[in-house]
Amino acid sequence: MKMLIGLTGRTGSGKSCAARIFEDLGAFVADCDSVAHEILFDNEIKKKLCQLFSDSILDSENNIDRKALGAIVFSDEKKLLLLNGVVHKAIVERCLSLCKESGKDICIMDGSELRSSGADLLCKHIVVIKADEKTRLERIMSRDNINREDALKRMNSQKDYDKEAIIIENNFGEDVLREKIRLLYNKFLGEINGQV
Repeated sequence: MKMLIGLTGRTGSGKSCAARIFEDLGAFVADCDSVAHEILFDNEIKKKLCQLFSDSILDSENNIDRKALGAIVFSDEKKLLLLNGVVHKAIVERCLSLCKESGKDICIMDGSELRSSGADLLCKHIVVIKADEKTRLERIMSRDNINREDALKRMNSQKDYDKEAIIIENNFGEDVLREKIRLLYNKFLGEINGQV
């Protein structure tokens, strides 16, 4: 890995679509959400989370019920911080390992919590995908099949990335987003090859 890029954006911004585009262009993408799902099967993590939030977060097969956990943490910022304190370090370590193993020059760490996890400090650049609130709300309700109130809770549980970053507006569809990311990816390749 020659360059690690952080990719972030609030829920519904189109960050996952942006990650797929980077991957199509040849980057390796370490998806923090996917890694977080894996980590929830780790017995030590599961034990810590049950101690914090009770066994009510377990499903009938004794695995973490993500919806039950989400219902607890997305409505209480302190509980969300407790969850993040348990899982962030493990997620970042696993994502870095995946990036190194990939053999790709450009690796993308795709995560909504790059700043709070400290992962942003490891990245050469941070790319923030943004979309207006109405667009995000519609995307979340459709994608997650949830009502407006639950979608707003998720939206309000995340803060904007507030450090220096490359901002990509994503209100005009995938073709426009694809072109913006293609240009940015070529800029990153140029940096690696000393052309910038």
